[in-house]
Amino acid sequence: MHPKVAQGILRHSQIAMTMEVYAEASKEQVRAAVVKLSAAMRDDG
Repeated sequence: MHPKVAQGILRHSQIAMTMEVYAEASKEQVRAAVVKLSAAMRDDG
């Protein structure tokens, strides 16, 4: 779910509150993001 959608549903006035309380990344998600970032940085595209 997009963080701004969660913010609206939860009625948080600041997105920082939503992200601080509900944002979490699993080790697998972090690894996948690193792989994507690495691939993007190698692409001379």
